[in-house]
Amino acid sequence: MRYKPLFKILLAVSLVLSLVSQYCDAEVKVTTQAVTEVRYLGEEGQFYQLQRLTGSGLWENIGQPSQATGQEVVTYEKNIPGAKYRVTQLHDQWVLVWSDEFEGDKLNPAKWSKEENGYGGGNNEKQFYSVDPKYCYVKDSRLHLAVYREPHTTMDGKTQPYTSARIRSLERGEWTYGRFEIRAKVPGGSGIWPAIWMMPTHSKYGGWAACGEIDIMESRGSNVHETLGTIHFGGGWPRNKHLGDSYTFPDKNAAEAFHVYSIEWEKDAIRWYVDGVCFQTRTSDEWSSESAPDSKTAPFDQPFHMILNVAVDGGFFGGTSQKSTDLPDSAFPQIMEVDYVRVYQWAK
Repeated sequence: MRYKPLFKILLAVSLVLSLVSQYCDAEVKVTTQAVTEVRYLGEEGQFYQLQRLTGSGLWENIGQPSQATGQEVVTYEKNIPGAKYRVTQLHDQWVLVWSDEFEGDKLNPAKWSKEENGYGGGNNEKQFYSVDPKYCYVKDSRLHLAVYREPHTTMDGKTQPYTSARIRSLERGEWTYGRFEIRAKVPGGSGIWPAIWMMPTHSKYGGWAACGEIDIMESRGSNVHETLGTIHFGGGWPRNKHLGDSYTFPDKNAAEAFHVYSIEWEKDAIRWYVDGVCFQTRTSDEWSSESAPDSKTAPFDQPFHMILNVAVDGGFFGGTSQKSTDLPDSAFPQIMEVDYVRVYQWAK
């Protein structure tokens, strides 16, 4: 299992912060010889971290923090004779609420679903998205999304010359606001379009692009010296609008090395980062939704889920000379590797 040092850093930081946070008593009782029941009640909307006292006198975190709903929280832990527990209320920090470190040997169905679609994604793309694990698999603690030059024909006769994969956290992970952090390395072939993006789960503002879209990272084929971040909003096509900017890598490009792609999404602003460097900020006075003209925050004020995919060709390459047919057969598969996906929310 490959070691990911950032988690240890986050744990250490969380321990230091939580030691100065308020904490509430946890009611603890041994229910069986093997299980200890821990109960606590937190203030609705606030984040809490369950901790256990170690033999060295430090409080260690147990699991991920949880956001209180006003109802009593009940959790069951392995019985450790004499163990002491407490629950700390977290303040003024990003709290990890959802993650996938891809440590298993297959995609976690509790966090992701695979899509099957062969109709070009509305952008005249040339890939068929398959659910076959050949195109989406976990290996060496990394997610792999692979494009092959393999044609696929749908039942109604639509043929695409490439086969790829697209996954999403729909109905498994959705959030309104937060910090979204993905460490990835992208392919660098002409006409190959890897993307990490977000769409609303149940849009109250209608279809695209009135519903909104947040693109965390897009890479335009062989232009791997830069990455793009964009929002889409406004009305339905052709009344849709978009705003975005690019980031140029100062050293190793997006295909040569892993980089951390992040956004911080708040009510009134969205900020884009690469490797901790903020390269773009968009504010709510710049976006709008035709469906809610009086709203100051629409459409980016509703739950969004995450999507990861690798497309081929299409409108994204309009005005460029890039096309996938320039690639030799030996250039396939083209693969995007993802080291982790982490989602944080702000504890006030």
